[in-house]
Amino acid sequence: MKSFVIAANTFRETIRNRIMYNILFFAIFVIGVSLLVSDWSIHQQAKILKDFGLAAMSIFGLLIAIFIGIRLIYQEIEKRTIYMLVTKPIARWEIIVGKYLGLILTIAVNVLVMSLCLFAVDYLLEGFVNWELTPAILLIYVEIMVVIALATFFSTFTSPMISALLTICLFVVGHLSPILKLFLHTHTNTIFKLILQGIYYAVPNLEYFNIRTAVVESLPLPHHFLFYALFYGIGYVGILLLISSFIFRRKDLK
Repeated sequence: MKSFVIAANTFRETIRNRIMYNILFFAIFVIGVSLLVSDWSIHQQAKILKDFGLAAMSIFGLLIAIFIGIRLIYQEIEKRTIYMLVTKPIARWEIIVGKYLGLILTIAVNVLVMSLCLFAVDYLLEGFVNWELTPAILLIYVEIMVVIALATFFSTFTSPMISALLTICLFVVGHLSPILKLFLHTHTNTIFKLILQGIYYAVPNLEYFNIRTAVVESLPLPHHFLFYALFYGIGYVGILLLISSFIFRRKDLK
């Protein structure tokens, strides 16, 4: 229950940080794309709009996730408000979980409004609501949840700049997981292979959440793929929050 109170406060704080301007930029981008391809056929316009719209939603959401997530804990320590929390009967893990829940709630509102904007412009083009975009939007949100968990993890023991750098690096590596897997099958050097295996299994495979091409091209997805991707993402978030809570519990705040 205490985590939910912290989550509500975090949500209000992030909303006050003008985070919702992100939605305005997204809306301008989507409308701009639709105007640029206005001379193309309706089918081509819709495909370009959906492809660029989903990509922009992912980018805008991830930028918020990284650059607010890395300051979740550091900002509290810097403002010394964290000392008020730790002196109250609140477990440190509740602070971590509360901060995390508050930020993913903010992102949920952000993604929801951006989705409505994308659906509205697509409706004006095609004359119907394309609900096939929903799985891609859902997995974009799950990917953002994972990235926020990474940023939260790093924020418990490093500065915001280093946290941002590490989070971005792991984000890039996470999208290169299929290439890492290919290297595992092609390289014979034992030490190099062990290093690659460690990276492959430790870093989240963010390509699990990238189904934009399949959705835009109306390609069939493997059976139970969405369920597996959701389970994978939520499981990874849970592990990261557990480790983050352990580190924060041992952190000296004096």
